[in-house]
Amino acid sequence: MYKLKSIILIFFPIIMVSQNITGKVYDSQTTVKGATVYNTTKEQLNYTDENGVFEIDANINDTLIFYSLFHSQKTLVVNKNHFKEVLVIELKKTVNELDEVLLNNTKPKPFNEKKQTITLNEQIKNDIKSNPYKYGTQPNGSIDLIAIAGLIGKLFKKKKPKESSIIPISFKQFDSLFTNDTFFNYKLLNKDLKIPNDYKLLFFDYCEAQQIEKKLILKENQFLLLDELLNCSNDFLVILNDYKNNDSLIKN
Repeated sequence: MYKLKSIILIFFPIIMVSQNITGKVYDSQTTVKGATVYNTTKEQLNYTDENGVFEIDANINDTLIFYSLFHSQKTLVVNKNHFKEVLVIELKKTVNELDEVLLNNTKPKPFNEKKQTITLNEQIKNDIKSNPYKYGTQPNGSIDLIAIAGLIGKLFKKKKPKESSIIPISFKQFDSLFTNDTFFNYKLLNKDLKIPNDYKLLFFDYCEAQQIEKKLILKENQFLLLDELLNCSNDFLVILNDYKNNDSLIKN
């Protein structure tokens, strides 16, 4: 009995060592590029390349989820045979209902950039006084208002034109989601979305400006919301990097 236990202890770590799974994702017409491959057990993300090929780290009994904005979600529980072959995953195409809006004869009012610019600095001054935590700094009188104005201006120029029938997720709802949800937590915000802690609240402001549809907060839509947040984080980080570079040039 002792020998049997020893053999089990010797081989158990080997069995549990994770391996890479490779595969290809198709739909009824062609390969699917840019599809998300998510290991829910390890909380790891990857994407299919131009040819629909993916690779992801996994253990036996891990759960993999495959999805995209234009395809239905598919779930796979990993077994030992999946490491011996190239997986072929077929996703079913679906109508993208998120882009459907109610059309009417009322034209949206054009954005008056000149008028908006006149009031922007004053709005930013008031917002910094009221909510200094959004700007990664404390109110000490030395804030570069011009640089901040440039950053905020760029953020809100990225606002998506949506119909009034769409109810967006608010700043408070984003803040509450990442504070209380087990999936959308600060680990995901920092590791996967790559948002620094000092800028998380400003990022929530930016996401609110993108008018992401409120129904994506529902549990069954969490992977669609994740896709939207990944797109937002990519744009936000580009703007943030530009702001930091310009700020360093001004200081030098």
